[in-house]
Amino acid sequence: MKKLILFFALVILPFESYSETFKGHCRDRHPDLIVDKENCKGPVPVIIEIALNRLGHDITWSERPWKRSLLEAKNGSVDILPRHSMDTERAAFLHAVAYGYRERKVFYMISPHQEIEINAFEDLMPHRIGLLRGSFYSDKFAKADNLIKIEFTSNDQIIKMLEAGRIDIALTSSAHEEDKFRVLPGIKEAKYFDTFLNSRNISIPKKSPMAKYYTKFKSEIESMANSGEINKIFDQYGIKPPSQK
Repeated sequence: MKKLILFFALVILPFESYSETFKGHCRDRHPDLIVDKENCKGPVPVIIEIALNRLGHDITWSERPWKRSLLEAKNGSVDILPRHSMDTERAAFLHAVAYGYRERKVFYMISPHQEIEINAFEDLMPHRIGLLRGSFYSDKFAKADNLIKIEFTSNDQIIKMLEAGRIDIALTSSAHEEDKFRVLPGIKEAKYFDTFLNSRNISIPKKSPMAKYYTKFKSEIESMANSGEINKIFDQYGIKPPSQK
């Protein structure tokens, strides 16, 4: 019997201590997330790297547009997605853990070529609305199927179309390079805006081979949040930490 127990110990221990390398995707979301050649900089990548290191793993980063990241997450060809919102659609294929919460205000910016007023959500119809492909702005906007939504791959593209009068309204927020829109000559901000408490998440796709580590990873991130370590990491970057529930 002792020999049998020893045999199982020898078989199991190597798997418990086995180090694996996660594949993470990065994109520019200043100042929390910054692409730096083949690396990812900012407080959120640091949080991920610390948590994985404590679990005995490491990570390699590669740059991807957010829409591409979501597609790869669905088939499990990426292991970590940093700093994103959650909705019902994403919850179907992502194991997420919130590292904090921020109040999000979603602003509707009106083209310099348009003389329109947006005083309520219903006023958005029938105008052409520009938004980032794959991005989550608010639950209310995501569920509105009757709006004319035109998707783009970058905020710079949206601003060019707004400036040229090719779209009437653009969505933006503190999570979507809001300042770039505000400096556009002649831009107008709608009186209507969305506001809600938005979670900031790190996810391991459910089809990723690394999903087996999700429970431990989630526990480590939550421990870092509860101990105040996440706040300290943001402080080191001079960035206001997300609130903790």
